[in-house]
Amino acid sequence: MVRSFIEIFEEFRRAGVEDPLAETLRLADLVAGGALRRSGLKLLEERGIDIAELARQRAGGRPLEYILGVAPFLGEILRCAPGALIPREETELLALTCLDYIASMQNGGRRDLNIVEIGTGSGNIAVLLALRSTGATIYASDISAEAIEVARENVERFGVGDRVRLFCGDLFEPLRGLGLEGRTDLVVCNPPYIPSSSVDRLDPAIRDHEPRVALDAGAYGIDIFRRLIADAPDFLRPGGVLAFEIGAGQERFVDRLFDKTDCAYSSIEHFDDGEKIRVFGAVRA
Repeated sequence: MVRSFIEIFEEFRRAGVEDPLAETLRLADLVAGGALRRSGLKLLEERGIDIAELARQRAGGRPLEYILGVAPFLGEILRCAPGALIPREETELLALTCLDYIASMQNGGRRDLNIVEIGTGSGNIAVLLALRSTGATIYASDISAEAIEVARENVERFGVGDRVRLFCGDLFEPLRGLGLEGRTDLVVCNPPYIPSSSVDRLDPAIRDHEPRVALDAGAYGIDIFRRLIADAPDFLRPGGVLAFEIGAGQERFVDRLFDKTDCAYSSIEHFDDGEKIRVFGAVRA
């Protein structure tokens, strides 16, 4: 069974291995073919951050991604800054699911696709889809002007400005009147899905530093799901797909929301991360 390095560290610690962190890093270096020992601190040098300053900021709870200004996402290194949610590994499943939907549509003969992303944040999904697919134009919105600025930096950094258009506003509102209604092939969203009462119990690095608007989804954590499922059919063409991420254990709530859509969707798919359902895909009837 494949195990994470955090689990391996815990095994070393429980076994009484001297300096379990050093041993875990040594194992990671061996597995990576010596990549760790060959890596330097160029990124810190470029940003004028010494180790003492990094440690001071981290001790104050600031996430490393915000300190360094970068975060990885499916092998790409993106600009990361306060005001936009830090891209996370679990969201890679959503991006990969969307790439599969795009490939299926294009293999079926639809070459030029209209894609709408709601809540783009740092633009990680929009940029990734533009980099790894052809013939698709992505219209990405976010309610936060700060997030849109971070997304704009990433769009420019990766040179995909001809295929990714950014809009600031609430969900679909800034996209109305662009001719996308009934002509969108894919709507993708990584929405807030944490219940309001749980936000204050999050890890302080998340609670105190990442934007609350990207986390808090109302009393039951489903406010954005409800609006997304209800409004997406206005934009999707028949056969178009709505794909979005959910929190662990929320699938029953989301299934009930789909049950109330009066047959707007012809089929619903669940995608799991190997353990839990984390992505929904719904085809427009």
